[in-house]
Amino acid sequence: MSDSKNNSKEVVKNQKGYTDEEQAMIDHLRDRLSSKPLKFRANDKTKLLEPEGDPLLAVPKMLAAFGTTDLELYKFLLDQVVQTFRTFQTSEGVCESSKMAEFCNHAMAILHGIRPMDEIEGLLAVQMIGVHNMAMNAMRLAMISGQYPDSIERNTNRATKLLRTFAAQMEALKKYRSGGQQKMIVEHVHVNKGGQAIVGSITKEGGHEEKK
Repeated sequence: MSDSKNNSKEVVKNQKGYTDEEQAMIDHLRDRLSSKPLKFRANDKTKLLEPEGDPLLAVPKMLAAFGTTDLELYKFLLDQVVQTFRTFQTSEGVCESSKMAEFCNHAMAILHGIRPMDEIEGLLAVQMIGVHNMAMNAMRLAMISGQYPDSIERNTNRATKLLRTFAAQMEALKKYRSGGQQKMIVEHVHVNKGGQAIVGSITKEGGHEEKK
């Protein structure tokens, strides 16, 4: 029975004419779509945001987005990250509920991709979004035509520093998740006469080196 199902899937794929690479892209997207980030919508009557979808899943998805179990911390971090988006407020200091929902959905989608596992990762994820938004805004300002070269250089330098900061944040997140360990596996060793060799793995942790 399973063979017939596999064959039918293969026939469908061949009929579509997808290459193996294209089919892998489709399968990858299908897997990611099976776990969607939480989305908000604006309530025109109350002017408040409401989560879409299953209400029982809303709170777990909210908390998971920031790697916390504290609802107040979730609200605090969401407010922080949303305010890093450009044009968050009007000149009167007001943000429309529809715009607020849009920015919240952008933030939740990015956080869903980062998938912070605890509060430390949640804080870092919020900072990464803020730095990215600032860098993109600086690049936008640098691309405005008709401005003085000094302005272009100033915004370009600002964007460069922010992008370096973002790369450092990614490294910090990677290091934090791995516990600060780095492993190198030596698979092939050639030793000359009178020489010494390191065979096995080398684990670096906290500045110490262990050889096996």
